[in-house]
Amino acid sequence: MHARQTFPVKVLLGRLEQGGAAPWSSFLPDHLRPKEVSAKVFHESASSVKAKAEPKPRRGDYTPVGISVFGRVWEYSQDAAGCREVQLAIEMADEENRLRIVAELHDHVWDAACCPHANHVLQKCILVMHHSNVQFIVDVLVRQQLVSQAARHKYACRIVQRLIERCPAEQTTHVLQALIRDAQLISCHAYGNYVMQHVLQHSSDSVQEELCGVLEETRGEASSDVYGAAVVSCAMSTARHPCRVALARAILKEPSVLVRLACSRHGHGAARDVLQVLEGTDRTQALRILHQHQNRLQRCSSLPLTDLQDKT
Repeated sequence: MHARQTFPVKVLLGRLEQGGAAPWSSFLPDHLRPKEVSAKVFHESASSVKAKAEPKPRRGDYTPVGISVFGRVWEYSQDAAGCREVQLAIEMADEENRLRIVAELHDHVWDAACCPHANHVLQKCILVMHHSNVQFIVDVLVRQQLVSQAARHKYACRIVQRLIERCPAEQTTHVLQALIRDAQLISCHAYGNYVMQHVLQHSSDSVQEELCGVLEETRGEASSDVYGAAVVSCAMSTARHPCRVALARAILKEPSVLVRLACSRHGHGAARDVLQVLEGTDRTQALRILHQHQNRLQRCSSLPLTDLQDKT
């Protein structure tokens, strides 16, 4: 075994002795390098050392410097760094220059809403400009019937949320109507459910009532979906009291819905709120339903039955 381990070393030494100093022999360790060959040390090139010492800045580290964006707003908006320059320009400009900047986006609303970078520019417009000056965004979504699609888009959903937050009810009437029409589809969507929660949190009493009415009718489907359950939970915690009571009574009519919510990660809050808003025989019935499924509730990762009772 020892002979096999040293054989390659003997061959190497033999070649060095017979063939003289090979070009690479100066890099060998001292005990293997021929005596007449001077040692060399391997050095990294200056460029490679500099590259390691000075890493490129990450995108998140970019700080806008305030360059002029006029004439190139759409071009810059589609870039990670450029969109920050446009946002800064919108934030720092006076009203006249803001309108000049935004005018360059009028023909690119949908593309901007769906862009991972440009959507931030549209959000900035909604946040800092007078609501009348972002009507062009509402018009595109409504006239091209893109509201429901936008609500379910990874980036465009943010635009819908900002409009609901910042614009008056009369300006977003058609947007809200489109959302209510597709409430079940949007509520049970990974991105859309956040839009519907925004509707519950930022809309008028009449819109809340209308959306809660849809949730009453679709309570079975909503409670069976992880995202839909989150919307039901939001309704039970933020809607007007009459809407919450009506929704709680609708849930009570289908015991399986109450149990599913209680076992759901995003719905157990709704089950607790059902117990809080119901009174008298309705509350007694709800507790009896949960008691009948106590074993199932205790196996769930959500709140156990004891917690639901203790917090009522």
